[in-house]
Amino acid sequence: MDGTRPVCLVHDQDFQPEPGDVALFDDYSLLPADPAYPGFMNKLRLFGHTPYRRSMFVDADCLLMKRDVETWWRMARPAAFAIPGTPRHRGEWKGADIATLLRQEGAPYLVQMNSGVFCFNRSAEAARFFQGLIEFYERRHHALAVGQHRGTRAQTDEIYLGLWMGLSGIGPVVSQIGNDTWMNSTRRAFGYKLRPTEGVSILRKPTRMIGGIPNPLAGWKALSPTFVHFVGLRPERHYRPLAAKFRVAALQLPARCRALAGGDLAGHEAAQRQNA
Repeated sequence: MDGTRPVCLVHDQDFQPEPGDVALFDDYSLLPADPAYPGFMNKLRLFGHTPYRRSMFVDADCLLMKRDVETWWRMARPAAFAIPGTPRHRGEWKGADIATLLRQEGAPYLVQMNSGVFCFNRSAEAARFFQGLIEFYERRHHALAVGQHRGTRAQTDEIYLGLWMGLSGIGPVVSQIGNDTWMNSTRRAFGYKLRPTEGVSILRKPTRMIGGIPNPLAGWKALSPTFVHFVGLRPERHYRPLAAKFRVAALQLPARCRALAGGDLAGHEAAQRQNA
């Protein structure tokens, strides 16, 4: 749904692409396993694992549903690190009390977000942000396993990202213009209209929650996300046929960036200068 930029797949050492998969990506980047960084925590290690001058990280369970992604590239462009979200001073997030977390870590606020999409560049400022984030994680990981994952306490990259943004004085970027949003997840969505060939991407979500449960009396909002984040690939009745159609369409495209296939970084830079 973009077709103007190269795509790099970041993978672990166990990844073995099927012959038919190779043509789906312009570049591959190996992120070696580190037992200190389980699961989601590998997102903290992404700096240095992209060949591009500016990158948009996208979770593998997201689908780009609309052709307006340039809007979000433009919103993110001024920042070394950019993610949609909301600054928070109180309330609950991932089973933790936000005010308590802020007092404990000495942060003026945290940014509540879904880390399914974010942008960063290869600047010295971005390098400092990620290096500080890694140092913060390694210093505090024993105290901040607060996320709730499948009913158990676990590490989550979002707690560290949100707190480190507050400690670094970095706020989120604009993530919604009218009903158009950069990304929304399928979590707590109760209505879908997903017709990418027509530019239709609508998730119906509750306006308010009570104790983590949607309050139907408060009403619903219809959001139109550019990226739909199919958490756990659910609902599969929507995800699997859409993913199959996107795969067929991608394999039918002329090679977008074949000059890049041999690791031609000069070609990468030229493409990025053209599209950044």
